[in-house]
Amino acid sequence: MTQQLSSQQQNALEIPHKQQSTNASMESPTGRQHIDSMFPDEASLEGIEVVADNMRRRLSTLHESMHTLLRAQSANAGHQQQSIEATRAAIDDLYQRISEMRTKARTSERTVLDITQDIKALDFAKRNLTQTTTTMRRLQMLIAAVRQLRQFKTQKRWGEAAAVAQAISGLTEGFSGFERVRPIASLLADAQGLQKETAALAAAEVERGFDAQGLLTGDTQAMRAACECVQALGAHDRVIGFYCKLQMRAYSAIFQLNDDVSQLENVSRRYAWLRRILRNYAETHAAVFPDSWRVSEQLSRRFAEATRDQLGELMATREAVGAEQLMAALADTLAFETQCNKKFGIVAAKGSDNSDAPDKLSVYETSGEPTVSFVGSISCAFEPYMAIFIRGEQQKFNGLITRFQAAPIAVDDDPSLSVLASSTDLLYQFRESLRQCASLSTGQAMFDLANVFSQSLSSYARNVLVHKQPSEPQLDDLKHVCLIVNTADYCASVASQLETKIIERIDGAYKERVNFTASRESLLGAINTSIRVLVAGVEALCEPAFSALSQVPWQTLQAVGDQSAYVSMVSSAIETATECIRRNMSGTRYLRSYCDKLAVRISEKYMAAINKCGSISEVGAEQLLLDAQALKSILIAVPSMGAEEKIQAPAAYTRIVSQGVGKIEAVLKAILAPSDPPEALVDRFLLLFPKAPRDTFQQVLNLKGVRPAEQHLYHKTLQRMVRETTGSMSSNTNYSTPNSKGTMPAYMEHMASASAPLASQREGRARAKEHVRLASNASSGMVFGNHSSLAARSDSPSVFSPPASSVPGTELRHGASSSADFSRTLPSARDGQQQQQQQQQQPDPLGITGAGSGGSNGSGDAFGTAMSPRASMFLHTAESKGAASGDNSGSADGTNSPVLASLAANATATRSKINDNLRKFMSNMRRN
Repeated sequence: MTQQLSSQQQNALEIPHKQQSTNASMESPTGRQHIDSMFPDEASLEGIEVVADNMRRRLSTLHESMHTLLRAQSANAGHQQQSIEATRAAIDDLYQRISEMRTKARTSERTVLDITQDIKALDFAKRNLTQTTTTMRRLQMLIAAVRQLRQFKTQKRWGEAAAVAQAISGLTEGFSGFERVRPIASLLADAQGLQKETAALAAAEVERGFDAQGLLTGDTQAMRAACECVQALGAHDRVIGFYCKLQMRAYSAIFQLNDDVSQLENVSRRYAWLRRILRNYAETHAAVFPDSWRVSEQLSRRFAEATRDQLGELMATREAVGAEQLMAALADTLAFETQCNKKFGIVAAKGSDNSDAPDKLSVYETSGEPTVSFVGSISCAFEPYMAIFIRGEQQKFNGLITRFQAAPIAVDDDPSLSVLASSTDLLYQFRESLRQCASLSTGQAMFDLANVFSQSLSSYARNVLVHKQPSEPQLDDLKHVCLIVNTADYCASVASQLETKIIERIDGAYKERVNFTASRESLLGAINTSIRVLVAGVEALCEPAFSALSQVPWQTLQAVGDQSAYVSMVSSAIETATECIRRNMSGTRYLRSYCDKLAVRISEKYMAAINKCGSISEVGAEQLLLDAQALKSILIAVPSMGAEEKIQAPAAYTRIVSQGVGKIEAVLKAILAPSDPPEALVDRFLLLFPKAPRDTFQQVLNLKGVRPAEQHLYHKTLQRMVRETTGSMSSNTNYSTPNSKGTMPAYMEHMASASAPLASQREGRARAKEHVRLASNASSGMVFGNHSSLAARSDSPSVFSPPASSVPGTELRHGASSSADFSRTLPSARDGQQQQQQQQQQPDPLGITGAGSGGSNGSGDAFGTAMSPRASMFLHTAESKGAASGDNSGSADGTNSPVLASLAANATATRSKINDNLRKFMSNMRRN
């Protein structure tokens, strides 16, 4: 009977064969793994016999293959030994052949040496004869040249002597190895002595051509020939030094240290003297000296050295050096140095950069030869006295700032001019001072100047930008303030650029010390001050509107209408001011700060105006809530006011607005609570303000119209309820659960029963609806919901919708709230473990086992949250009383009973739905 193997068994049988044929070095699987691969389950054991037969056949085949390979290996063993022996014999034969080739090569080398030995001797002899002949000829030429030079020296034939002197210099180089030969050494010594004598006579000939005043008196051609002879003999430095010293003798005589002409204010006369000397040289003396000597440049350098020493000594001995005199002399000196570089054609050499260190004597190129720049050759004498320059610049900047401070702000009609003209004037002076300082020093002086720049910018920010702020800004002043903001921002950006530029040019030792942070902070402080002034200006424009708010009789208001007139006044004032600010402020960098501060201040002003109203009725509070919502919409629209396109308010700004207006709404909602009994007002206050701030509670009492004599009772009630809440949390019991008799607290009974007797009156109707609405919203996880059907007027927006931050630390959404938000909103809602302990210790007021487990599902659904016991009791009472009022169809007016019955029915349905979901949730929790 043929049995089919599974694919796993077939693969397992093939594994050892494949591994052996492909890679014998691979590790084969263990026996257990191999068996597991063939029989992975019980069903595979049915083919075990077939597998065993196949394995036996495979094993037999492997044995036969092994025997075949062993026999083949034994047969090939003899052939391998023969191959090894043949290879060894071939290697020995090759080594013998190499040895024979080496022997033949040595024999051939000896034969070649024997043949060429005679030829090499003849070659050496020829080389020696040639060298001897050349030396003798040079010796004869040297003797003849020395004889001629002596003759030309005696005859003062300087032109011929120059040519012979050059020939002697070339011939003597060929005898560098013959110093030990006495005749040649004696001849070389005679030639050297003769050259020195000739150079001295030629130089003396040139010197005799000038008189004591430096005027040319000799023959120009003879003096030119003597100069050429001196140049050939390498003694031209002596002649140049003589000429420069002769010319500078008159300079020293004219510019004495104590003479008036030598004073610092007359430094330009020194440079005029040199220009006259150079002009005289070009006209009469230039024909005497070769152009390659650059005598005029050498004379200018001698002049620069002498002038530098004299100016340094003059400033050191002088008692006081004026900044103006110092800078005038420095300006003349820098101009002279630049002219010298230009006159003598000194250009920057390749690879040298003088831009970062203009006060250093940098290497330059002129006519292909390296030389030194004139820049800094004289002006370096001024560097030790740059503190005078720095003080002068600081005084100049202080004078400018004082003048700017006294001048009024000139608002130009040109919209392109968005900064104050004083800032551009000041920064222009900064640029000129930096350029002047950089041309002299990039060390301590530039560092001190950078500090002066930073101090001047800080002074400009304090004494001009901040000082120019209007004390009581009006609408026309907003443009001035915007100019100040633009100017401060512009100066701050230029300060950063100036800092970068100075760091690039200053010496390395000062780079890390340059810092303009203090000036930038001062300018940013001026910007913040300006923004506060802008906000104050908008507040001033809104002041009439808030004054109108305070004058409204909120205690006697009869009905809630549309938004009040003062809201439109606030909107118009804010929009007008914001459009002016956006139009005149360059960029939108600081508009965000303006919007943030404006939102905070307007909210505070609105709250302050409400506090001035005195007592506010519930209708007045509802109207103020409606106005607060309108004000919130106005503030959220501020970032887009005046913009060409609508701008979405940033989320952070929206939070600021919500926090500011939300506190106002919370206070107004607390006013809506009944004041009798006190527990009702306190309970509403604790729902809105879990931290129970005493000052806010006092504010609510004042606005509620509670008499001062009765306020003490409310404060004691607040303390008691806060203490009960804290005690219930610490003892793991709930302060708002039914008492031991299963009844509710007295104030709950009063609140719930108050709605039915007053159903025929508007006041009672509103309170009853409020009770039901609070119960419904509390059961769905909200403090107040956005249900327009429960508003005071069905045709107006809901005034009960709290902002995102009406309760500190929470963000409530309209219609739903996450369990985490709800637990922060209601002070008695705790985590799951604590709620389970509470349910085990006390009966469930709703008749649901474990209804307060309180696990948060994070989805915003109220069914996964723990219901506040106080809210649960409130719901139970409101439903029962609401149902009772609904059954009372024979009320006074007969119109409010169906409404209350409908509301009570909705609350009952909501409660049933919550109970069902809570039961399901607790069942799942127990199962898990």
